[in-house]
Amino acid sequence: MTNNSSGPNFGPAHHQYGNSNIIGTGINIPIHAPSIQHLSHVSTPEWMVMIDSLLSSSIEGTPLGTGANLKKCTELLGWYSEQARLTQGNTANQLFSTAAVQHSSVIIVIPTGDYIASLETKMYTGANIAAIKLIRLANITDLKVPLQYITYTNCRIESTQQQLDKFILSFRPEKRQNTIVQYHQDGTKKGNNVSYFDYTTGKIQA
Repeated sequence: MTNNSSGPNFGPAHHQYGNSNIIGTGINIPIHAPSIQHLSHVSTPEWMVMIDSLLSSSIEGTPLGTGANLKKCTELLGWYSEQARLTQGNTANQLFSTAAVQHSSVIIVIPTGDYIASLETKMYTGANIAAIKLIRLANITDLKVPLQYITYTNCRIESTQQQLDKFILSFRPEKRQNTIVQYHQDGTKKGNNVSYFDYTTGKIQA
């Protein structure tokens, strides 16, 4: 059947998010997938990531409170992480000493860039990464207002994988701090809601 429409045909409908398969793991992680992908690399992305001072971008600014210079970040196309407390309950609902909180490998997807060799070298040598920070940005009176930032400290890279223009990195963190930034209806900052955990000591406050 032919298409007799006189208007332009833009193909099937596109969605803001998609999935990326991590080869060899059976894991699909959500990725940012706008219909015109290159635009997300020109305007301010929804998510950005900083890995010590290894990354780079053309975006300027330091979102308030994050401690992240966006010129030392790159766009975060997608990511996956999971935490769990392995419990063994009884009739008294008690936790046993084996019920430690654990964190999965954190998997992030970033665009390929000249920083890839540095990240691969970090994996080869087993070198420690002091901080990896995931930052979610929003348009609230400004294009670079942070909604959430997750800071992983003392990290080790487990694996790297390149899929054409995407670079996939897996790492294990020692500590995690999740900061949710709260705002009033008029866009002014209300405060932060923060969780923290040290997976080596079990400490829940920084």
